Amino acid sequence: MKPMALSRGRLLYIVAVLVSGIVIGLITARQPHLQELAVPPAAWPFAVSLALDLIIGQMAAQGRAEPLTMGDRFVAVLGAGLIVTAMVAMAQ
Repeated sequence: MKPMALSRGRLLYIVAVLVSGIVIGLITARQPHLQELAVPPAAWPFAVSLALDLIIGQMAAQGRAEPLTMGDRFVAVLGAGLIVTAMVAMAQ
């Protein structure tokens, strides 16, 4: 079975969500009061993922991009959530 190569759009999506995890981690590590909100910071990458997914979905419907797979979403969101969790834990 041949491994599936990532398209540029899918790779950019994954990188963008992972970078958002770093940014969210930096912000919440410096401002601990944000860690006590109703939605924990580790879940914030879901919002970033949703916004990017909607944009890429529209582009895919127009034939200008390859649609995202569930694996792409899983790797990006889980990775970003773990990054946020690790950064917050190291700051304490």
